[in-house]
Amino acid sequence: MQARKRLKNEEFFHHYQPIYDIQTGTIVGHEGLFRMESQMDPEATFLHAKNEKKLYELDSRSIHKASFTYMKTGFSVRYRNLFLNVFPSTISNPMFLPLVKQIIHENGILNKQLILEINENEPFDYGVLKSSIAELKLMGIKIAIDDFGKGASSIQAIIELNPDYIKLDKYFMKDITRSQRKKEIIHQMLHFCKKFNISLIAEGVEDHDSLDTLRKLGVKYAQGYLLGRPALLS
Repeated sequence: MQARKRLKNEEFFHHYQPIYDIQTGTIVGHEGLFRMESQMDPEATFLHAKNEKKLYELDSRSIHKASFTYMKTGFSVRYRNLFLNVFPSTISNPMFLPLVKQIIHENGILNKQLILEINENEPFDYGVLKSSIAELKLMGIKIAIDDFGKGASSIQAIIELNPDYIKLDKYFMKDITRSQRKKEIIHQMLHFCKKFNISLIAEGVEDHDSLDTLRKLGVKYAQGYLLGRPALLS
């Protein structure tokens, strides 16, 4: 009943965290982050929704609301790209494609700005997901693999799902200035991304030394508290 009530009253909103081109110092987009008015943990909220069989409804309405807010405030014109987390089951739901078409209809340029970050916190069938992603890509929607390096499934995802973006887990930022192994993995990831036309984004940048290291390695995109904290749009 909790999820149903929150959906009815739409007791959620979004904070937006900037994503920078750290080589030029310019904002290239934002990630929309789900928040509850009750300050309830987002993961717990989605878990409740899943248990009440309301996961698709909450996830899809969150995406719709975050997109509308980004357009309404003019950020879709000023900063273009909007990154939003999505569950695989939401992408695979037959009602999702019509919803995305509705979002595009509301603002025709958003289809080439919307990047869906695959949330791997639930099991999924690669075959079904790949089919749905193919249809989304035909509409101009881009796909990102989130938290790369956090779990073994991310490796299969970047092979099977042909993402447009790979987001490095914040784990790589801890002691990166002293870790030759981490720097070598990032170097190899950059090589992989260049070969397959994928953009690499480093998450969790919280200090200048890490930022300088990423720049020297040739990483182009990053986000983190040092660059900008999640906040309401204004």
